[in-house]
Order: sequence, then C-alpha cells, then structure tokens
Amino acid sequence: MIKTLAGLGWTQQKIAETMFLTQAAVSTYLKRENTANAADNLIQDLVARSVSIMEKDPRDTMTVMDIVCQACKVARSPGAGLCVEHVSEVPVLGVRGCTICTKYLDKAVLSMESDRRAIVQELLDSFHRMQYNKRYVSIIPEVQSNIVLGFVNPDRNDINDYAGFPGRIIKHEGEARITGAPTFGGSKHIARLVSIIRKHVPTIRSATCVIFNKKIAEILNQLGWSIIWLENENDEPAINAALRSWTGNDLDAIVFKGIVGMEPLTFILGKNATNVMDKAEKVASLL
Repeated sequence: MIKTLAGLGWTQQKIAETMFLTQAAVSTYLKRENTANAADNLIQDLVARSVSIMEKDPRDTMTVMDIVCQACKVARSPGAGLCVEHVSEVPVLGVRGCTICTKYLDKAVLSMESDRRAIVQELLDSFHRMQYNKRYVSIIPEVQSNIVLGFVNPDRNDINDYAGFPGRIIKHEGEARITGAPTFGGSKHIARLVSIIRKHVPTIRSATCVIFNKKIAEILNQLGWSIIWLENENDEPAINAALRSWTGNDLDAIVFKGIVGMEPLTFILGKNATNVMDKAEKVASLL
C-alpha cells in the first residue's frame, strides 16, 4: 500500500501521517524489493478509491473505513479473492470447505434468525461442492449460474424469501467463483422460477441452472428424470400451463430449449440445495 501511495505522488511525510507511521519507516519500506503477491494486488483498486476520497477531504476517514470494511467483507467471502489466496497458502482449508469468515466473522449472518442462517450455510456448503468438483465448471452456462434456496414453509414464497449469490456464480480459471456470500433476494431470476414452480409443487424450494445441449439431453434421459420441456424461460403463462398439466410425483428439472438470442438452459430442481447439488454433480460426472 505504501508503494502504491508513493506511486500516486504522495510524499513520504503525507503517507506517514495518514498511516500513523514514522517517515523513517515509510522510507525503509520504499527501499525494499517488490514482493507483491496476489493478496497485495487485491488492494490496488481499494487504495486508489481511498486516496481519491482523502484528496477531496482528508478528514473523511469514516467513508474510507466504510469502503475498506465493505471491500474486506466481499474479499473474504467463500471463493472471493482473499479467500482463494488464503486457501492457496493453507490448502487444508479448501479440502475442508472452510466458511469460517462467513459463519463467525459476519455479523449479518450471526444476527439472522436460525432458519435464515441455516439456508445461508447450506448454500455456502453447496458452493464449496461446486468449487472443489473440477468437473462442475463444465456445466456452468455462458450466462453463468446461481443456486437458490427458500424456506421450508411453502407459504413463504416471495422472491425475497429465496437466498442466492449476488452477482451469480461464474467460471474463472477452471473453477466456480462467487463475488459475495448468499443474501436473500440475491438471485431474483432463479427465485422467480422457483416461486412459480412452488405454487404447483410445494416440495420444490431450491434450484440451479446448468447448460443444455444434445449431450445433456442424453444424460437426462439416461437418468430417467421427470422433466418439463419448454422453449422460453420468460414465458410465465407457458410455465404455469405446463405445471398445471404435470402429473408426476417428483419434478427433477425444467429444460428451456431456448429461442433466438437466448441460451438453452437446464434448471435442476430439488427439495433443498443439497438435493439439487446431488443431481447437478451426477450430471457433471456423466458429461
């Protein structure tokens, strides 16, 4: 950070006063060889934003602290920058699917009612299954993915009653990544679909989206799943009509074969996120 500030034209004295250091300490650090690692690189944008604020008003430290804390919270979310760097330094954390930063350091999670906290934790566990299953990334679609989970009570069926990952689950360097911890209302697109489905099939409270192509169609047929086949995922009347006429016991997926300009997708459904991941990983294993 000191070298970044110096590169932005800050004097050693100004850096020292801002960071509560001596000028000698700043001078000594600037003489060291550059040993930046991935974690250091994560703060470059943060430093630039903080400097921009303090250039306008050096007294506005609360705004800077708010930016720093928010950036830190996002960066230590499972699969985010600091989390990935930490796992690379301590590989056993990845093997164990560490979520300690979210579970024990995030006051928003700790203050949740127990059923909300359980939903967030199950989604985090599901994401870790995606992240550490190297085959899973092959079924993440071009529009990216997400996974949502709602309450056990089917009457709690508003879109904001479903938690998901904000910003979607993306493909990056051969694995699934997220930009932050699950939030209620974090994936309105999939939540809207599950909310529609649940009016007809109350046991369905979770879903994720994966690719659809000829090979996936063969796998779904091989698995013997109960599936509704449609064209357009935005055609709500068609979705409701198909659900009203559906007579099966378990609905495993809805496939939207796509229209011009819209990617074909498979929405895998389940009674909870664990159930959805069991199904999704089965598909990935057969691809």
